[in-house]
This record gives sequence, C-alpha cells and structure tokens, in this order.
Amino acid sequence: MKHCLRLTLSSMINCVIVSEDPVCINLVKHYCNSIAELNLAKVFTGTSEAQCHLSQEGSEIDLIFLDVEISDLASVGWNASFKELPPVILISSKEKCPIEGLEQMAFYNLMKPLEYAKFLRAVEPLFIKLQSNRNNFNCIYAKENGIMTKVNYDDILYFETLGDYVKIHTRDKIHVVNSSMRSIEKKLQDSSQFMRIHRTYYININYLEKFDSEVAVISNRTIPIGSKYRSELQSRLMII
Repeated sequence: MKHCLRLTLSSMINCVIVSEDPVCINLVKHYCNSIAELNLAKVFTGTSEAQCHLSQEGSEIDLIFLDVEISDLASVGWNASFKELPPVILISSKEKCPIEGLEQMAFYNLMKPLEYAKFLRAVEPLFIKLQSNRNNFNCIYAKENGIMTKVNYDDILYFETLGDYVKIHTRDKIHVVNSSMRSIEKKLQDSSQFMRIHRTYYININYLEKFDSEVAVISNRTIPIGSKYRSELQSRLMII
C-alpha cells in the first residue's frame, strides 16, 4: 500500500537517483515506490550520464537524489551546464559534503543509513513548497536584463519559442526570457488556462477566439496547431 503525505499534489513528482551504491539505490527505489506522489523515472550510476539526460529539454525531472559519494562527482561541474537545476536532495554518510559548494545548491541533506522516517522528512518540505507555489500564485516573473517583471496569467496571450529564448506575448508588450518552453510548461502545468498546441507555442486558452484543425486565432494572431496536440485541445474545450 502506498503512503500519502499530508499534502497531496495534483500531479506526480518525477525523480531520479544518481548513485553507484546498490544499497542506496534499492532503498530510495523502495521508498519512492511507497509514496503515491513520487514517480521514479530513472537511475543513473554516473554523473555525466545524469547531466546529459537532465540537460535535455524534455527530461521532465522535478527532483534529484544525488549520492555525493559517487566516484566521478568531483570531476564534474554538477550545476555548470544547467539553466535551472531541479531541487536536489544530497545523500551522504558524512556530515560535511566532500564537494565544496555542493551543499549550497541542495534542497535537503539526507544522511545514511537511509531510514524511511528520514526519507519522509527529506521529501515533505518539497511537497509543502510545491503545494504553496501551486496554490498561491497567479503570475510569473519575467527576468530581463537582471530585472524581474511581474506578469499576471490573465495578461498572457501565448508563449513562443525563439531559439534559446521564449517570447511572452501579453496584451500590452512582449517579454523575452532566457528559458526553455518545457521549463515554462512545467511551471504552469497546474493552471488550467494554459496548454501546448504546437512545439513552438503554448497558449492561454481564455484568449482563443477560433480554431480549426490547422490553426488557432488568438487576439487576431494566427498560430499553427501541431497534429499531436489537436485531440487534447478539442477535449479541453466545450464544443457543441
């Protein structure tokens, strides 16, 4: 029977384990499988392989369990290649982290031996944080030239990818941020007013004026609809 934390989330937390210790791997696997909201997506026995996977736009990972005693960790600049690193729970048998600066990027430090009560104490603060974020915010902050600008959900028409950047089209202006569409989509996944209709476009369906099988019209602007998104778009809307 799976355990449910006091705070339940509307979507799963996808996590990975980065460790070469079979005992650590098996215990974290077992504990993840015992919690309904945790989905163990992958196990990595090397940090380079983990970095390669996590740096991909579609990796969809929300949490990393990182064993700091893995042998190749010191040779890898763990967070150097990431724009936005998912929360990291460090696992160690020592009080002091062997890699300088690694503790500053950690969400929680989980000490070996790995016991279930310790594991719950490690993941529950993350659940609290995610629940708070999903319940209390109806805006995002666009970072442009080091300045954070508040953008309300209701002002956003759609998002558009532009190479390594994303353009946020609002009713009044366009914000350009250094981010991926997948990252933005993950942040807004619990808001029912946004959805992906094309690999390049993520729209606010409240501004959808009309559409057919090929294109959608938002604020008099024509946006293509990708074939893989058509059925989901139709299922989300009340069509009579």
